[in-house]
Amino acid sequence: MLASDIRDVLRRLSPRHRAVLVLRDLHGLDEESAAEVLSVPTGTVKSRLHRARAAFKKAWTS
Repeated sequence: MLASDIRDVLRRLSPRHRAVLVLRDLHGLDEESAAEVLSVPTGTVKSRLHRARAAFKKAWTS
């Protein structure tokens, strides 16, 4: 049940936020590697990750 709840919350995130969250927190990539995969600067990964985690937390507790 928990896995389906997590998938549901991830689906509600924007594609950009979902991608960075999955790469960092589920696949364990560092910021530089995630930036390379996503073809964005490392700073973009950091800011998206911050927003993605906040959005996930908000959706999870709602």
